[in-house]
Amino acid sequence: MVEWDGVQETTLALLPPAWSNTHLCFTFNVLITMSNGPPTPPATTPAELQDEARLATTEASMSGAADAAPILQGIPEIYQSALPAMIEAIGRNDYKQLVKIAEHTDCTTPNGRQSSRLLIVAPMVLGHLILDDLTLARYALVRLPDHLLSLPISRALISLVTVTTKRQHAAVYAQATSLQNLVLKADYLDKDLVSMITALLAAFTEHFRLRTFALLSKAYVSLPLSLASTYFSLPSEQIIQVAQEHWWSYDASSEIFTPKAAPRTQSTPKPLKTSSLSTFHFVADSVARLEG
Repeated sequence: MVEWDGVQETTLALLPPAWSNTHLCFTFNVLITMSNGPPTPPATTPAELQDEARLATTEASMSGAADAAPILQGIPEIYQSALPAMIEAIGRNDYKQLVKIAEHTDCTTPNGRQSSRLLIVAPMVLGHLILDDLTLARYALVRLPDHLLSLPISRALISLVTVTTKRQHAAVYAQATSLQNLVLKADYLDKDLVSMITALLAAFTEHFRLRTFALLSKAYVSLPLSLASTYFSLPSEQIIQVAQEHWWSYDASSEIFTPKAAPRTQSTPKPLKTSSLSTFHFVADSVARLEG
């Protein structure tokens, strides 16, 4: 058992190897009920370190694996039936509902070794990242069998979860771009998966920047433009514009920001305008394919 701030959690690595996917999903559902707790702490226990080592070893050892392996052929009916609800949840920006649907679908599928499982797991991982539920994102990957963890898309997700957990801001944006390029160039991937990942990556990047704005507003009394660029991975002109929309002041002569927390009397800051158009096209295209 692992205890974080007085809350006990069972890690997958502590479960008997013979346990079924149902048992694993029950444990995963217990973690979901705790997802509103404190920020994810670094791995410290032997079980957590073992999980991280497994993910890291998979990523490193399979770096030269063939990237053109056929993926997501012969999609089970249970996955196909879940797609409309998942697409609808993404279109509503309801990421809690997305991960709930994906989790239920993943847990009720008898055979979890087919590559089409990524049609459910990949959006689930990105949904958890958007919600900043980093432990749940990691466990969604940990419970995949090794042959699915070795696939390029899984390795890219592992990297994204890792750099997000470590709050390596520049690497987060770079890895999100890398995953986006991977799925856009992979003509062997299911088109619905490509559409979902595209929309979810845009939403994740937006939410990550918004959380960064909130954290920096509390952590800094002044911030150079050059340092802000590493946190947001945006052109200087766009950083200045967006920062001022978030109540930061900017001194052009010294190129220094003065971060300020949002006034309590003000409404929530406008989301960064990066994902609304891609989400619209995603929903329209996906619904057309499902109805066609």
